[in-house]
Amino acid sequence: MILVAGSTGVLGFEICRRLRERDKGVRALVRSTSSREKVDALKKLGAEITTGDVKDPASLDAACKGIDTVVSTVTAVTTAKPGDSFEATDGAGTINLIDAAKRAKVKQFVFDTHDVPEAPLIKAKRDAERHLRESGIDYTILHPSFFMESWLGPMLFGDPATATARVYGEREMKLRYVAVADVAEVAVQSIDHPKARNTNIPFGGPEALSQRDAVHVFEEVFDKPFAVAEVPESALEAQWQSAGDPFTKSFSALMLGASRGNCAGTELSRDFPVKMTRVRDYVERLKER
Repeated sequence: MILVAGSTGVLGFEICRRLRERDKGVRALVRSTSSREKVDALKKLGAEITTGDVKDPASLDAACKGIDTVVSTVTAVTTAKPGDSFEATDGAGTINLIDAAKRAKVKQFVFDTHDVPEAPLIKAKRDAERHLRESGIDYTILHPSFFMESWLGPMLFGDPATATARVYGEREMKLRYVAVADVAEVAVQSIDHPKARNTNIPFGGPEALSQRDAVHVFEEVFDKPFAVAEVPESALEAQWQSAGDPFTKSFSALMLGASRGNCAGTELSRDFPVKMTRVRDYVERLKER
């Protein structure tokens, strides 16, 4: 049985879906405040539902009972509720889950994190990563590059409706944008994989493109020019340095990381046979919507 924490998030749900396609037993950790629609969708997949919270250690002991592998995609980035924070959720909460997994004698713990300039989110992730390495549980730590659904989406990058795009920094740094579905597939394939035991797996998409290369893909697919606004690296650094709250600090760090080529990603090891999504594939799907 595999416990998926963060199962109502985009990545966590996709992991559950792919595990169930392989007829794997899945227990989905959800909160009492989780969307009923998302919980019902997990039930429809055939996942067993367990209610708990990474901030409540007692609930995690019940969630981990009888579990062989834990996959955690828990984060306060998109699902923060009152009382949540990067420190409490991504950091201490994940540490609580690791400790519960250890008490339950879980065989493997799969966790994802990022490598960008220092920020509350990154510190919390690194604290959890360090704890996992020292826990004695066999671990797999995924280091995916920038998710294309976020970093090429209309909120942060390209908006086909207005034919506008935003690029971060002046450098032509190459990034291997990666699709959420492909990260989910790597996570699923890493379970019980001998090459995934007690290791980090850095990876990105199948091609290295600069942000302006990505703009050109949008222009070709949508057959129109995009007006590009460039955010200077100096402005990004100033925003990162002066940010007063953890969320702004963390997102500023991610934008600064994109401008500097941090978390650019590497080609996925051939030990994990995944047909990776190209940026053009993603943009063409946008056009079909």
